[in-house]
Amino acid sequence: MENKSSAGSRIAKSTLAIIIFSLIGKVFGFFRESLTAYVFGAGIEMDAFSLAQGATATISAFVTQAIATTYIPSVQKAEMEHGKDRKNYFTNNLLFIASLVSFVLIALGIIFPRQIALLTVSTKNPETYAIVIKLIQVGMPVVLFSSWVGVMEGYLQHGGKFAAAGAIAIPLNLTYIIYLALFSRHVGIMGLTIASVLGILAQFLFLLPNAMKIGYRPRLVADFKDEYVRDAIVLALPVFVSVSVNDINIIVNRRLASTMGEGAASILYYSNKLNTMIIGIFITAITAIVFPILTKTLGSGDMKLGKKVMNASIKTVLFITVPATVGLIILARPLIEIAFVRGSFTMADGIAATSTLRCYSLSLISISVINVLNRIYYSIEDTKTPFYVGVTNVAINVGLNLLVARHYGTNGLAASVSIATTIALFISFILLRRKIGNLGTKSYIKALIKTFMASIAMGLVALSYFPYEKLIMSFTSGGVQTLLRLILLMLIVFIAACVYVLCLYHLGVREVRDISKIVKDKIEKRKLKSIEN
Repeated sequence: MENKSSAGSRIAKSTLAIIIFSLIGKVFGFFRESLTAYVFGAGIEMDAFSLAQGATATISAFVTQAIATTYIPSVQKAEMEHGKDRKNYFTNNLLFIASLVSFVLIALGIIFPRQIALLTVSTKNPETYAIVIKLIQVGMPVVLFSSWVGVMEGYLQHGGKFAAAGAIAIPLNLTYIIYLALFSRHVGIMGLTIASVLGILAQFLFLLPNAMKIGYRPRLVADFKDEYVRDAIVLALPVFVSVSVNDINIIVNRRLASTMGEGAASILYYSNKLNTMIIGIFITAITAIVFPILTKTLGSGDMKLGKKVMNASIKTVLFITVPATVGLIILARPLIEIAFVRGSFTMADGIAATSTLRCYSLSLISISVINVLNRIYYSIEDTKTPFYVGVTNVAINVGLNLLVARHYGTNGLAASVSIATTIALFISFILLRRKIGNLGTKSYIKALIKTFMASIAMGLVALSYFPYEKLIMSFTSGGVQTLLRLILLMLIVFIAACVYVLCLYHLGVREVRDISKIVKDKIEKRKLKSIEN
């Protein structure tokens, strides 16, 4: 039987591996967004792109995330009852049905783009509205390719192959970068939309051979009577909302931002990208790893082990998101300026994006923990509770937006998301405790206290960036200045992260000591091998 320590060590080790691949992808993503800001800035075209992306990406997220979330419990059941051959049969059947649904959605998007555009943009801005309509029509094929990606991700995660799924940001971002560097000046914002579609296709083409290495064999299966596909669809219906709450909140926010004048939607887009980058690197990795484990433990009735895995994963999320939130609040201005302020993206845009990012960063902890809690619900085949919590989250966000948007602009929109998700987190936690019993609340409080103490130390180190930045800015200018500021920022972040980890180690955090032990053991093994040789 796996104990609490080994569960934490297992998650920590796997998470560390997948984070490396995710981090590489996000470095490319950072470069991509910097290029995007340089080429398109925060004008009408970029507003239109962010609004159209909000519509098409959310529709595709409904399909992709619902598939990826319900795939693992359904395929687990199919494989247990009928063997490994049933896994491929189920996967190919789900691919076919997901493709049919996607074709219907694409057709509706191409035929009714005006109606879909109203989700994100007001007709009071006719120029922006007209561009959004065109971009939606061009961008709708992303729904089909996203559904394929969702199935392949699920297949790989169920097979315990997390690295490939963690690395899918690389082909996506490379597609964007190639377009921005070579073709953007000639094709413009329409080409950026095409690049977004081709980027998702590139993700699928990247995942497919990795899935085939572990046994996947593509073939046409069209079995509408398959009980496991029916179960997956039933589970998926409420999942559509619960897994896409953040996307829905972003749509609502961008819709209101479209009424705030030129550049507001772009400001929301850029600031949210930096915030979600943290989620993309770390939290997605954790949930991808723990979901199959939770499904096998909780699904089989092993509540004790399931709770241990849950406890370890939630604390790991807290150890990452608390310092990330502190870091984003302190370093928001240099992050925004280094990433975006150049070319068409002005210093005024940077100031606006800085404050909006700080407001968005307050949602980082709640969004991340909710992602884990939702996976726990799905593991016990409860999709209704996350649905109700998700609806509550969106309702609170909309209500707050209507109250504060006019007075606080994009800051109010971002803060509304943070408040809504925090309330939703507490609701979800309380309901889960009622459903499965004690969740180890005391251990989370202890983890939060230790994490906060370590984050304060880290934050003090992060503050040392600013006097050195001032020195750099007084003696340099242009590209050299930006490069030196970036190097300084990376160095300070690295030192701050080391201080944070050391503080956690000395505070007796088990997960950090587990990783430390793994590293020490590997170093000792290598030393022994070198001595033997």
